[in-house]
Amino acid sequence: MFEIITEFFSKYNLMDKLASFNSTWLPKIINSVIVLVMGLIAIRIIRAIIQRIFSKDIGDKTLRIFIKNILNLLLGTVIFVVILSVLGVNVSGLIAGLGVAGIVIGFALKDTLSNFASGLFILFHKPFKVDDWIKIGDVVGGVEKIGIAACTLKSPDGVKITIPNSKIWGDTIQNLSGNPVRKIFNLDIGISYSDDMGKAIKIINNILKKDKRVLKDPAPQVVVKSLGDSSVNIAVRPAVKKEDYWDVYFDTVKKIKEEFDKKGITIPFPQTTVWMKQEKTKKKKK
Repeated sequence: MFEIITEFFSKYNLMDKLASFNSTWLPKIINSVIVLVMGLIAIRIIRAIIQRIFSKDIGDKTLRIFIKNILNLLLGTVIFVVILSVLGVNVSGLIAGLGVAGIVIGFALKDTLSNFASGLFILFHKPFKVDDWIKIGDVVGGVEKIGIAACTLKSPDGVKITIPNSKIWGDTIQNLSGNPVRKIFNLDIGISYSDDMGKAIKIINNILKKDKRVLKDPAPQVVVKSLGDSSVNIAVRPAVKKEDYWDVYFDTVKKIKEEFDKKGITIPFPQTTVWMKQEKTKKKKK
């Protein structure tokens, strides 16, 4: 029996082939297995780190899953190419092919990839978060969702607004609730030219002083801003907590009107004075 086996191995040179396999392919296979195991361990570690970071910063579950899948695909591709290289396969052509495919896909999904990249910038730089009130260009609304390719806002009148992330990141972002304290900066009151400016300013200061929501630091400003066509314009600039902004704004306007009426301060209507000049002509006697 032993002789038959020996003759069979000798006839087909199996011993030489086995020796060649052990010296050539066995180390490559072992190295490939090592690379595979180490790669899988690295993927798990990287996924755990990314998961820990994103679980705090990204509230969108869909976005977390999408990023995790992208990472799995990229890392898996890298490990696959490395294993092929360890096995002795020429991967230069494969890498070139992947590069060309990437360029083609990049052109085809240019806008989508731009939105996705902008979304990543928004997530990492955090110019705003969910529930913040922001202004993008001429659009104002509360942030309801930071998505993969777009953000969803809710306007003050309840309209749902969807803006692509690339437009958000490429424009000026004003976070109206980003700071705990805001200064009311668009409240101007006009009084008549015949009224006492000092008296009007004193009345407004008293109103702000009595309102506990108006912060003392920084102190409110009440100053003459400009001389208009039909009124002397007084700028009212109190600082308030961001959650009190609109309540203080509306209440202050109402109280100023009431106190001005009591104290005889006039808020004039827009008016224009027209002067007409008539020329008298004398008829010459012939």
